[in-house]
Amino acid sequence: MNKNVKNVLIIIGILIILLVGIAFYFMINDKKTSSSSEDNTSSSAILTIEETNDSTILDDIDFTNYYSETINLSNSITISKEGVYYISGTLENGSITINTNGNVKLVLNNVSISNSSGPAINIINCDVTYIELVGNNTINATVSDEEDGAIYSSDDLILLGDGTLNIKSNIDGIVSKDDLMFISGTYNLTTTDDGIRGKDSLTIKDGVFNITSNGDAIKTTNEEKGSIYIENGKFTINSYMDGIDSISTLTIKNGEFEITSGKDNSSSSDSTKGIKAASNILIENATLKIVSNDDAIHSNLAITINNGVFTLSSNDDGIHADNTININGGNININKSYEGIEANYIIISGGNIKVVSSDDGINVSGGSNSNNSNNMMGRKDEFSDNGGYLKITGGTLNVNSSGDGLDSNGSIYMSGGYVSVDGPTNNGNGALDYNGTFDISGGTLIAVGSSGMAENVSSSSTQNTIQINLSSSNNGTIEFGGISYTPTKSYQNIVISSSDLELNKEYTLKINGSSIGTYSLTSTVTSNGGSTMGGNMQGGMNQGGMGGRR
Repeated sequence: MNKNVKNVLIIIGILIILLVGIAFYFMINDKKTSSSSEDNTSSSAILTIEETNDSTILDDIDFTNYYSETINLSNSITISKEGVYYISGTLENGSITINTNGNVKLVLNNVSISNSSGPAINIINCDVTYIELVGNNTINATVSDEEDGAIYSSDDLILLGDGTLNIKSNIDGIVSKDDLMFISGTYNLTTTDDGIRGKDSLTIKDGVFNITSNGDAIKTTNEEKGSIYIENGKFTINSYMDGIDSISTLTIKNGEFEITSGKDNSSSSDSTKGIKAASNILIENATLKIVSNDDAIHSNLAITINNGVFTLSSNDDGIHADNTININGGNININKSYEGIEANYIIISGGNIKVVSSDDGINVSGGSNSNNSNNMMGRKDEFSDNGGYLKITGGTLNVNSSGDGLDSNGSIYMSGGYVSVDGPTNNGNGALDYNGTFDISGGTLIAVGSSGMAENVSSSSTQNTIQINLSSSNNGTIEFGGISYTPTKSYQNIVISSSDLELNKEYTLKINGSSIGTYSLTSTVTSNGGSTMGGNMQGGMNQGGMGGRR
């Protein structure tokens, strides 16, 4: 054999061996990756929202050297050349149309435009359109296409300025089929359908927004993009349907919001939530006052609250996520709700939270919205442990519920914080209710309510806890082991857990200053006086929770 041919064959053989080895390596790693993914399924179900900036920053265009023109409106105009157009005057039953491949800036200076047959400003084609507001501007439009608005853009649209824009529309107010941004300005919108609608994204850097709409006040529509990012601003919203509705993520950093969503005559099929997103919601440093017919704050995925002031009133849930709710801080007052806070995983690590609910105060559920109907002595959930949990590591939580106070279809874990529960007065519910375990290792817990379905924490807990079942209902201030608490309604069962409680030490229970009896913690989890469900009629004997009766 020729020596050169032999060398070529050797090289080819080496290459084949290398290729087989590489293929085998990737096949093995693919299997490892697949296996790892399967092993981590349960942990990845809990969602945490990263601190990301979801805003879409459009081009900051310098119009200094662009063509400019001053126009005093008297008839409809079409802009086909890029440039800056200074617009003033009044236009009755006409429009401004933009159709160019360049960039256009409209400076509206005390303009009044009405159009009975389409958008007052119609941007058919433009790279980026700026609308700058000077003075007081008014636009009234009647459009026939439900995709149109009083201002309609098929491309990117930016609004800014120190002036005011007043809009009345028989369908939508301001619409962009691409990215939509507000930098500044004052906007007063009255619409028969949506107020502000962006498709690919909606970014609000600042501004004043007063919106009355028969549809959604602010929304996005592109399922693949469609994020809403709000950095600042003042919002007064009165919407027949949702107040703010993102088809993707929603980020709110700063800003003042007063939202009323839904009417008494809203259809049961209408979505009438205050704030809603199909994906993650992140809120920090905002002030929100929401009165909603449906959930006040709702995500189909996860909600993270880092800070802010919340005053919420809802005919359904105060805060609802289908998967996870993370509360790291803020002053949250849910003054009215069917269920106060609901998700499959609820993690509270900070904040000052107050919940008033006609059913469960905190509900770890399967994630789907409640249907406002009860069964099984007021318990609407299934008996099985769904794997979800409520985890409390810090903050202050006060629950005033007519149903269960802390209710978990899974487990409850508490290692810090202060929790008080004014539970139900009816015997079909309990201040504490769980299907898995309630393990407490830190913090302070005082939960009061009826005795019929009352539970203690689990015997696996490591912090001293006592359950006291009274012979009759009582009202007034409770004093026990240095802890003083005044429930807002009558109670017959008391659960107290604190690092200050000591084993085999006698404590006197006082109600309204009068001694009720002396109790001793004989084990880490102690029941004295026993309840009618799973309790113990012999004082001092250990009794863990019965595992959540629903």
